[in-house]
Amino acid sequence: MKRGMIMGAALALAAAAAFGAWTYDSQWGSYGTGNGQFNSPYGIDIASGGNVYVTDYGNDRIQYFNAAGSYLGRWGTYGSGNGQFYGTTGVGVATNGNVYVADEDNSRIQYFTATGSYLGQWGSEGSGAGQFDLPDGVAVGSSGNVYVGDWGNDRVQYFTATGSYLGQWGSYGSGNGQFDYPYYVAISPSGSLAYVTDQDNYRVQCFRQVNPSILPTSLGKVKAVFR
Repeated sequence: MKRGMIMGAALALAAAAAFGAWTYDSQWGSYGTGNGQFNSPYGIDIASGGNVYVTDYGNDRIQYFNAAGSYLGRWGTYGSGNGQFYGTTGVGVATNGNVYVADEDNSRIQYFTATGSYLGQWGSEGSGAGQFDLPDGVAVGSSGNVYVGDWGNDRVQYFTATGSYLGQWGSYGSGNGQFDYPYYVAISPSGSLAYVTDQDNYRVQCFRQVNPSILPTSLGKVKAVFR
């Protein structure tokens, strides 16, 4: 019995040595409205340079910090104007440093420079293409496309970096590819896989991007149509 316990412990140590282990490093933040304080922090993402962006939902703002947690200059106040928020949920940082924020109760996505200068927005309340019912998760792919978990519409929508609608997938249900409140979205480094938390179906679904292929024979037919 003891020999088995020793062997198990040895195997656990070997696994930790081979794959590494996670241990506590540091923390920051407390309840409040001051710099570096939070009221329900929700979304988080890391820029390529290491800065950490956090949506401060209850304070209707974004705060950002260096990798060690030192406070760097926040933006946002309550409202519906440019650069204002009514419930900040998801955040995604593009490779060029632009920051995309899900402004949940304003039913829109806003985007900013890395230091918070307003660049633009898109979306309105509804169920049409490019509209939202409580947008939550935001992820930016390596190509710059922006993916949004459209929570109340049970779908994921995706857009160009400036908000032009590209497509969507999902509908209400529990089948493959259906959702019951899709919350957060994550895109793989290659940009070919999308992972979605399917909240009330208690699961994560993974989707693979399929690029349409046009055979040479059909390409001629397509060209003929547009002559």
